[in-house]
Amino acid sequence: MRRPIDLKHLGKLAEELNECGSAVARCLIQGIHEREPVTGKLNRDWLEEEIADVLANIRLVQDHFNLDVHRIAERRQNKMAHLRAWHAMLDDEAAGK
Repeated sequence: MRRPIDLKHLGKLAEELNECGSAVARCLIQGIHEREPVTGKLNRDWLEEEIADVLANIRLVQDHFNLDVHRIAERRQNKMAHLRAWHAMLDDEAAGK
């Protein structure tokens, strides 16, 4: 891939994904209700902003590369069902069931 616009789309998505990963890590380390020590920004707010940035860039990449949004939506629904079942098993284990 050599077209600058293609590289820009994917590069920006990668950047935003990594920033979101940093926000997730901070929430895991400090807690979602805690604040960034220097800026005082609530970790929850930072996480919400980074998720929004990722979702925006995903949409731009889908549009730019004409990706199959129906296939993506189907995969998303299947993944959500799988993860909800997995989370339910973890909740059952934590409750001693």
